[in-house]
Order: sequence, then structure tokens, then C-alpha cells
Amino acid sequence: MISAELLTDLFAGASEDFVESSAQVRLQALLDAVPVALMEFRPQDGRLLLRAANSAARRMPGLGGVRVSGADAVDVFDLLAGTRLVDQLQTVARTGVLLECRQVAREPGRLLVAWDVSARRLDNGSIVVTVRDASEAESLRAALAAAEHALQDVRRELREQTDVFNTMESLAQTGHWRRIEDPGETVLLWSPGLCDIAGVERQEWMSPERAVSGILAEDRHVFETARERGTGADVEYRWKRPDGEIRWMRSRVRRLTAKDGMRVDMGVVQDVTDERRAAEQLREQLLFIQRIASRIPGFIYQYRLHLDGVTSVQYISDAVRDFMGVEPHEVTADHGVLSNWVLAEDRPVLQRSALQSVRKLVPWQCEYRVRMPDGSIRWHMTNAVPHREADGSVISHGFTMDITDRKRAEQEIERLAFYDALTGLPNRRLLLDRLQRSIAACQRSKNLGALLFIDLDNFKDLNDTLGHDMGDQLLSQVATRLVGSVREADTVARFGGDEFVVMLDNLNPELQDAAAQAETVAEKLLASLNQPFALGGQQHYSTPSIGITLFGDERLSVDELLKRADLAMYQAKAAGRNTQRFFDPDMQAAVNARSNLEADLRQGLARSELLVHYQPVVDHQARLVGAEALVRWRHPQRGMISPGDFIPLAEQTGLILPLGQYVLETACRQLQRWSQSPATAQLSISVNVSARQFRQPGFVAEVLGTLKDCQARPQLLKLELTESLLLGDIEDTIVRMEQLKAEGVGFALDDFGTGYSSLSYLKRLPLDQIKIDQSFVRDVLSDPNDAAIVRTILALAKSLDLQVVAEGVETTGQLGFLRLHGCEGFQGYLFGRPVPV
Repeated sequence: MISAELLTDLFAGASEDFVESSAQVRLQALLDAVPVALMEFRPQDGRLLLRAANSAARRMPGLGGVRVSGADAVDVFDLLAGTRLVDQLQTVARTGVLLECRQVAREPGRLLVAWDVSARRLDNGSIVVTVRDASEAESLRAALAAAEHALQDVRRELREQTDVFNTMESLAQTGHWRRIEDPGETVLLWSPGLCDIAGVERQEWMSPERAVSGILAEDRHVFETARERGTGADVEYRWKRPDGEIRWMRSRVRRLTAKDGMRVDMGVVQDVTDERRAAEQLREQLLFIQRIASRIPGFIYQYRLHLDGVTSVQYISDAVRDFMGVEPHEVTADHGVLSNWVLAEDRPVLQRSALQSVRKLVPWQCEYRVRMPDGSIRWHMTNAVPHREADGSVISHGFTMDITDRKRAEQEIERLAFYDALTGLPNRRLLLDRLQRSIAACQRSKNLGALLFIDLDNFKDLNDTLGHDMGDQLLSQVATRLVGSVREADTVARFGGDEFVVMLDNLNPELQDAAAQAETVAEKLLASLNQPFALGGQQHYSTPSIGITLFGDERLSVDELLKRADLAMYQAKAAGRNTQRFFDPDMQAAVNARSNLEADLRQGLARSELLVHYQPVVDHQARLVGAEALVRWRHPQRGMISPGDFIPLAEQTGLILPLGQYVLETACRQLQRWSQSPATAQLSISVNVSARQFRQPGFVAEVLGTLKDCQARPQLLKLELTESLLLGDIEDTIVRMEQLKAEGVGFALDDFGTGYSSLSYLKRLPLDQIKIDQSFVRDVLSDPNDAAIVRTILALAKSLDLQVVAEGVETTGQLGFLRLHGCEGFQGYLFGRPVPV
């Protein structure tokens, strides 16, 4: 092939002025024989115009306008219009710099031209352009590039898959190996994942010796046997890593034989240490659970409802042997053996509730009775929690325990809560419940009922003389007689103390007939209880007072019925006892009057209707030494009301607390006023304090605060206490008295001799004074007993170094007797009535 330089030289010697025509012909023929496209362009007016082209140029596809002399280079290279070729040729013409390049033009999916272009400037300023067809080379180059790109994609995908595979191996703590053996060489390849779980550096090639070096000696034969067999079975062995840690491995080996006779062993290895540890922990937990299950008072089980409706017990603990007398394997084979021991009357409820639990997937609990092999009846309770499995079956995990002791305890609790411990009769709580139900039943059936309130006459005397044990015996015998005197459907209850209540149901709807029925029962009860009782080998007679009220004919509350029966009972006592009385509306009127009086008393306290009067206390020379503060009530409509009417009411309703505080404040203010005058500055005031008021938690602080607020001297205040305080917490009483005594407050024991007197307590109390009750003073001149009591009290007071004030002194004869026997303090109408200051 003629070089571009030679062709350039040829053109350079072919000037039209000096070369002959024949020589030009020969030169043109020579150029036309060149297989390379040759073209000469002459710059003119900023364009490149074609001067000459050889035959190869004229034949080359894609060169437009090459047959036209003077054609513009833009038209000649029109297929390369989208390239910079023409600009590059202009540059060669302008600068003379050699150009060599490959120009390629493509359409989507097709190669238009691929030319290797070179250009050189001649001495005359023209440029010679050679064009060689490079389509085949370009196609080969493109194909090679595409192949290399595809190869890179495959390599990248292979790397990605390898990375994914290695990552999956790492996550699964798994690796694999290949062992290739031929007669001349053995090659062992390990995956990165296998290197990681074995604890060695990642390396593809591994020597056979090192590959088994970590297997513990005692496990080596297990691995070798599995590899020799090559059956694909799993084998587990221990591997000691280079850092000394021992891991459990699970391996599966498979042998492949190639056609060329090579032996290939392949294996997958997984680190199962965590799995082995979890399995070991699970075994320990199962053993722990089994130990617990064998010791707890019950058995555990697993119960399954299959999709076809068949039920089975898949597991049951050994404790079922002791609980039900059956072997665990008998239950798992046929769980019907368990229900055979359940009492027939409890079996339907047990089966129905169990089926409902698994169908609705709700927790199950059921209590039922079983008959034990020895014939005894025991209570069992089973609990289970169901859940649905992936296969659609329902499995319940449950626990059954013996609750016989709990049932007995519940029955005992119920007995204690609803039955009287002494008599075994229903107590107040159960009576009220039954009475409420009976009232509602009467409203529906229109029948009547009756309530009989029974109180034993003089029962306290029995307790005081024969003791509480004899009293308990009497109550038990009374209960037995009452139960034996009424129908089985009637209720006999112990209401409290010596009070019993009989409730009669389903009496005649007519009021008169029902009353007659109730009266008949009452007379029967009276006759039964009038028979002698055997107490401690002796006969004892006790009589009852019975109050009767009917119910059902009007809407009344339980409390109202009990009040009516109670009022009727008190009317029976007032009628001489050992009799019965029906509720009388007049009794209700008395109760209403008492309620009205209570309301008036509350308002009277608020409206300052209560007054404090003072009764003089004098010494043996009739000199005034002090006074007793006595409360009086001036009612706006009823006038003066006797303290005997409202003081007990105040005690019962709690109004005694504000009333007592009012009297205390009034007396302290009077002490302060008396202190302003020398004539009255040394007078003391006695204030009565009820047991309820004295036992209030803040009583001591209340008294001291009142004295301080009123600026009264504590030494001039004397608190009069009743003997009922001795029935309470005597130690607390002494502590409170000593706290007030330390501040100067004095104490007197009021109405001495009428209540509970104990010399052992009397000498411990920090008393200053005792007051002889007016009931002894009244008949001291006519009743030798009263005279003896007064003399005894005076002698006792003298021995205890206590002052004495005699109350209720109304005559000079009484005064003379008291003075004669050493009394030095007196109070009564003889010296003055209670009056305002």
C-alpha cells in the first residue's frame, strides 16, 4: 500500500505547468490504482474545495459530491456533518499540523461509516486527505467492547452473588468445602464462611491436615465415618478454634464422581453452638418444670382440638397418677379415663365449658368434683389457656389442682360470715339477706310474712350468777328449741347476744289469718322455752319476750321491719315479760316523738336553747365552796324539759359531745368571771363528763384548750366521771386523768356505789373526791342498808384520803347523820336548787 507521504510527494511533483500530459495520465492511473481514497482540497474563501480525487475515493460509499470538481468539503463529508471533521481539516490547512483520526457515524442500531482519516498540508497550501474504510475494524472493536462490558457485568454479578452468598453464610453461621481428588493431586477448598466459623483466616486453599485439626480427638471418628460414607446424613462434632473456644458443628457430606474418574467430596458445615445451648437450656427448663410439676399440688397437661374435631391429650405430668389414680400414658392414649372419675352431675358442665373455651379461644376455668379410688369425694379446679396453631388446630395448656381444702375453708368462711359460731343459726347478715328476699317474694306472691323478735328475759342475771359458759349453753339450747318449733322453710337466726329472730314465710294473704298463724307460732315458742333447761346438772328456767310484726301488705324496708319487731318486743317486756305482743302504731308514735325530740335537741344546740344552771356545794359549816354545773333545756314550745328526757337521748345519738363541750366552755367562762371578785375567786365548778366524751381522742387537749381560751384556773375545775368509765380501757383512763391532773384539773367520781365499783381500780385512779349518790342519802334515816352503805363509803374515802360530797341532801336529819359520820361536803335542795348565776 502507498504511504500518505509518498502520495503527497507524488502530488507535489504533478504541477500542471511543468508536467507533461502523458506523465499526468500515468500519474492519475497510478493514483487510481491506490486502494486508499485520496482527495485534494484547496482553501478558498474560508471553505475547502475539492480539486482532485482518485478512483478509490469516487467508489467509496458515503463520500458525497466527490465526483464533482470544486465540491465543498462539507458536501463531501456530509455523513459526518455531526462531527468536527471539516473544522479539523480547516485547522490543517491553516496550521499545517498533521491530522490522523477515526470518524464514526451511527444510526440507532446501525453503523453508517467508520473511516480512518489523515490530512497533510502541501507546499502550495492545499491539503491531501486520505480516507480508509474502518467499518470492519470498528465493528470488531464495538463487538469486543460489548463483550468486555458483558464480561464485566457477569464478573460484577458474580461478585455480588458471591458477596450475598458469603453474607448469607455468615448470617447463618454456615460454610462449605470441596475436596477434589485425582490420582495425582488432592485439592481442598474452603469458603469464607467456613473459615469464619472455624476461627481461621480466610483462605481458599486448605491443607487436608489443617482442615481436620480443630475436631476434638474423641469426635474425629464420627466425622471420618460420615465423610467415608458420603450418604448426606448429618453429623455433629466439636471444633476447637485457634483461640481455644470450643464450638459445636453440624456437617453434611455428599460424594460426587466425575466422568474422568475424579472423586469430589462436598460438605456443608453449620455452627450449631447456640442451638445446642438453647436445646440444653430447654432440656434444663423442661427438667425444672417437670420437677416443679411433680411437687406442686396438681398436674399440668396439653390438650389439643384437631381440625377434624378429634381431641387428644398430648402431655400430662406424672402428678396425675397421685391425683386421679391413672398413669400418664393411659391418659395420652385415651383422655376419657379422666372424665370417668368426675361425678356424673358435674361432667356435663365440665365438658361443655371445655368445648366452649377451645371454640371461642377464651381462658377456661372450671370447678368440679371427682370420686377418688378410695371412694372419697374431692374438689378439683382446672385452668387452661387456648390458642390456635398454624395448622388450624387449637391447643390448650392447662393446670389442674385439688381445691378441697380451699372449698372447706370457703364453707367455713361462709359459715363464720353468715352463721352464728355458738348456735349454728343464721346470723344477722344472713337474716337481713333472707328478709330482703322474702319481702320481694311477698310483693310478687301477695302472701304475707311475719317477723318474731325474741329476747330472753333476765339473761344478764344468768351470766352474772352462773357465768358465761352457762349462758352459752342456754343460748345453744334455746336455738335448738326454736328450730324444732317452726317449719323447715322458716328462718331462725341469732340476732346478737340473747336476741333471736324467727322469720315466717308464705302466711295467709289475709291480714287477720296471717296474724293468727304468727300468734300460734309465738305461743308454741313460748311454751317450748318455758320448759326447764339443764345447765351444769341443774334445772334453770328462762322466759322470752316476743315482738311480732307482719310484712308484705305494705312497702317497708328491712330496717323498718326490725324496728317494729323490736318495739313490739319491748312492749312485751313492759307487759310483764314471758309474753308476746304485736307491733302497735302507738309504739311507733313514741319512737317518732323520740326522733322529733332528737331533731329539736340538735336545733336547740344550734339556737342556744340549752342553759347552764349551778347548784351550790357547801362544806360542813354550810359555807359555799363551789357549785356543780347542770345543763337545762328551755324548749320554745314545750318549756323546760327534764334532763332525764334529753341527756340519755344525747348519749345515744352522739349529741353529748357538743353538749358536753358547751357546758365545759360555759363553766370555764363563769370561773373566769368569778375570779374577778375576791368573794368568788376561790369557788370551784364541777362539770359532768360522759364516758363517750372522755374517750374522745382529743379530750385532754380540748379541756386544756378551753381553760386557756377562757383564762380560767385549772385548779378550780373539777371533772365528774361516772363509774361506767371503769368498764373500758382503765389504763387509758388513768393516763388521761394524770395528764389533766398534772395541769391542776381535779376529778370526782359521781354517783359512787350505783355502778361498777372495784377497789383495785379505785385506788389507782388519781381522784380528789367521791360523791355519794342521792339514792343512798334519801333513805339514810329509814333504811339500815342505805345507812350502812353511806357509813362504808365515808370510811373508804377516809382511808383513801378522798374528799366526800353527799348529793340529794334535803333535810336537816340527813345533814346531821352525814356530819355525824364524817361527811364534810354537801349538795342538795337543803342548800339550794340549780339556778342561773
